[in-house]
Amino acid sequence: MSIRRALRWTLPPLALVALAGWLASPRLSAGAADSTDAPQQSAGTVPAQGPAAQPPSAAGPDRLVAVQKFVNQKNSESSKQREDFVRAGWEMVDVPPPEPKLVALDPSLLNGREAELRQQIATTSASPSQAANLARIAREAHEEATQVAAVEALGRAGDEGQDQLLGLLDQLPDGSLARREIVPLLHPRDLSDGRAAKLAELLDSSSLNGVEKKQIAFTLSLVGLRDRSALPDSVLGKLSTDARSLLASTTSLATFTH
Repeated sequence: MSIRRALRWTLPPLALVALAGWLASPRLSAGAADSTDAPQQSAGTVPAQGPAAQPPSAAGPDRLVAVQKFVNQKNSESSKQREDFVRAGWEMVDVPPPEPKLVALDPSLLNGREAELRQQIATTSASPSQAANLARIAREAHEEATQVAAVEALGRAGDEGQDQLLGLLDQLPDGSLARREIVPLLHPRDLSDGRAAKLAELLDSSSLNGVEKKQIAFTLSLVGLRDRSALPDSVLGKLSTDARSLLASTTSLATFTH
């Protein structure tokens, strides 16, 4: 093979190798420089800690500017809503905070402020802890509308309200509107509930009228049909013959209507 032909096949590969070496040389040199400049570390030692990184929550100038921009935007939106409110014909007024006695349904407000107390009862949902106050209001109110409002609120006050209604049944005047509201609001969980036993005992009470006794018997019958259960024998054994007969008749009626 001639020298010219040998160079033709040899020079191009050599040129490529030289180009690759030249491209790699700066990175190798930089890596060597980095390793030379880096502090020497002995085997088994912990590397020295650098300066602590700034926490993400640190408030820098940019972050403060962003927060202020967000606050200004919300204030602008609130101002626009107030303007729209006034433009629609409404008026912004300062309202004093609710009075603690009204919020607590304090029975002492019956003296001079019964109308306000009745309004508070009618427009709020009483908590179980207010059941005792409502029962006292139902007993001591001067106006029948206040008595009715208190009784209805007790019907929505959970188990505590049920207990207070049972106690009120023979305390309110017979035939009053408030007393008429009580029996329909009495709902024992089931016939094994202690309130069901108390209701059954009222069937022999001389303080209840005939209509109230029929309503109670019908309620007990409906609960029994719903749960396919009956009053415990210990409760039935204490009832008079008339009370058991009333229960039997209301159960038959409830079965027919059910």
